[in-house]
Amino acid sequence: MTSLFPNGIFSLEVDVKDVRSTIDIPRSILPFAMHLDKDSRQNINSSLTTTQIALGLFGLLAPVLTFVLAVSSFPEWIKIFVLVALAIGYSLICLWAFKRSQPGDDQARNVAGSNADSIEDDIKAISEATEFFGSSLKPADLFRLVSNRLTQVFPFANSALFVAGESDNSILVVQATGPNTASLLKVGLSLDRGLAGMAWVSREIELDLDLRLERAAMPADAIVATRSAAAIPLLQEDKVFAVLVLYTDQKLDADPSMHDVLQAIGDRIGPLFLSSFSSERSMSNALTDTLTRLPNERAFYMILENQLAESHRFRSERPLTILAIDIKNFAEANQSFGFTVGDRILEFTAENVASQLRKMDFLSRSANDEFLIILPTASQKVADEIIQRIRQRFSEEAFSVSEAEDLKVWLNFGWATFWQDGETAEQLLQNARVRKQQAKSEEPAKVLQFPKEYVN
Repeated sequence: MTSLFPNGIFSLEVDVKDVRSTIDIPRSILPFAMHLDKDSRQNINSSLTTTQIALGLFGLLAPVLTFVLAVSSFPEWIKIFVLVALAIGYSLICLWAFKRSQPGDDQARNVAGSNADSIEDDIKAISEATEFFGSSLKPADLFRLVSNRLTQVFPFANSALFVAGESDNSILVVQATGPNTASLLKVGLSLDRGLAGMAWVSREIELDLDLRLERAAMPADAIVATRSAAAIPLLQEDKVFAVLVLYTDQKLDADPSMHDVLQAIGDRIGPLFLSSFSSERSMSNALTDTLTRLPNERAFYMILENQLAESHRFRSERPLTILAIDIKNFAEANQSFGFTVGDRILEFTAENVASQLRKMDFLSRSANDEFLIILPTASQKVADEIIQRIRQRFSEEAFSVSEAEDLKVWLNFGWATFWQDGETAEQLLQNARVRKQQAKSEEPAKVLQFPKEYVN
């Protein structure tokens, strides 16, 4: 699915629906007490065997001693003393046996280790998903997969992924799941506020058991029905690049094993998100002009093909027009003022053209001084109105070459409308460029020639 955004900014998204149905996801993990590895079970069995022998021996000796006391001629007070001692001894043995039957610290660590292995098995399903699609999933798709899988490891009601904001001291939510998603996606914080900021600075797992930190930092509608929160920093070479915050509707208790589980989650999903972010940046760079930061001609064709498909479906109900623009006498400006000023002229042109477009329009840079624009739902009449707005803007706005010199930038325009001038991307772009070349004519009265109208 392709989305258009204001002033030429674009996003290409893969529509991944119900990915779970295409992936063989392992069984969900059981509670800690159910995950004992082989060594843990052997230790517990050994403890149980020792206590069983002790209880068995005492059970045999106690009746014998009681019978001997009953038939002996000892004074009553001695008999009572011995029976009390037997009762106390039996109680102590029972207490000792109970303690021996409980998993010790080593066993608890084995349990945590076994649970971490189970988490790894669960997260492995997400890695398999990236292999299934041939490369890393986009962050939004990966986040949905991770969130779905982690609910079976660490139950939560809402989740949010924080990344660095525009300033060095800010973070913002870029992905979220759960009932509070809409509110969470509006959140932006400074690093000195909230649980996510604390985890970003400390680079460690952070817990907000009573939600005191989050209530002070987050909007009320972003933490509705939330009782506790846990923040997991995602690291690249000891540097945080994102923080995953899990919001629960049940109050959490401070538990070392829970910390181990959260740490295991961070260790395993961190590389997945890092790969996804890197892949998205690479794709963005491949479709972006490095000077103006606008989409390039390759991106223009991708968006145009998508828009043409919609226009083919609805024909006259959904018009479409493209524009081809270049700068008059740009080569002479480069020679006169230098390439540095030429680059600034290109940036100036991109900014001012974008300011006159509609939110749905798509602006890209092709090559040299040429810019290409897609005007969805725009007839030739609407396109002409947009062209006039752009011309008016450049007639009012001068480019500053230096503090002492300004320069007026003038543009050449060419256009082509779907169905009238062509049905394919190549036909439309060819006709728009022909009109643009004809617009460069300096004939008196500015009479323009037009290409032959496309005939179906």
